[in-house]
Amino acid sequence: MAREITTTGSKLVSTLMKEFNANFPYLRLKICPPEAKTLVAKGESISGVDKTKKLTEVRTKKGSGEISFTGSKNVGTIEREFENIFGLYVQICYTTKEGKRHYSSGAEDKKSLTELNRDKAAEGCQKDQWD
Repeated sequence: MAREITTTGSKLVSTLMKEFNANFPYLRLKICPPEAKTLVAKGESISGVDKTKKLTEVRTKKGSGEISFTGSKNVGTIEREFENIFGLYVQICYTTKEGKRHYSSGAEDKKSLTELNRDKAAEGCQKDQWD
């Protein structure tokens, strides 16, 4: 069973992404500036935040709060928490067995991280493709 990952924002973006992927090896976390949400809705490509910075350095909301990742937490919940607490747009992503990168779809928002990870493993998706 995956251990819990928690961050209040003091972690490096790259560290959080690596910890997430270590616990959910068929998934990866893409953390982007808030304007990426509009770009995705238009079908445009998006860039993540600077992975060498701490979340506190890239966040757009300055309130308090923390986010924890457990296997039972739903994909949609994580995405909402990042937006509400840090003001960042987040997608849970995966890489197909053919090497194509995808974002989880709205239909997958109600799945838990463990369930989505298991589904992507069964589909033959690639491991350790965090970015």
